[in-house]
Amino acid sequence: MFPRLRLAVFVDGCFWHGCPKHFKLPASNHDFWQKKFEANRLRDRLVNRTLRAKGWRVLRIWEHELVRKNEKRLHRRIRYALEAAAQATK
Repeated sequence: MFPRLRLAVFVDGCFWHGCPKHFKLPASNHDFWQKKFEANRLRDRLVNRTLRAKGWRVLRIWEHELVRKNEKRLHRRIRYALEAAAQATK
């Protein structure tokens, strides 16, 4: 969280937040997990909408993006978000 810039940064786990690239629904207890992951994604969208309605910017990063091979791309995304947030607060 960068309160002065009104920027919220979340690192979402691929498993718990349903990453489209890596998520795989567990085979056992299918109904439980289906509901759990749907609720997690719904909560994420609600958090995004709530923060944006209050004038915040939201940056969500997938857990798999934290690997070294994605370092430059991730730095660009974070830098862009910080710069955009700084411009918006001027």
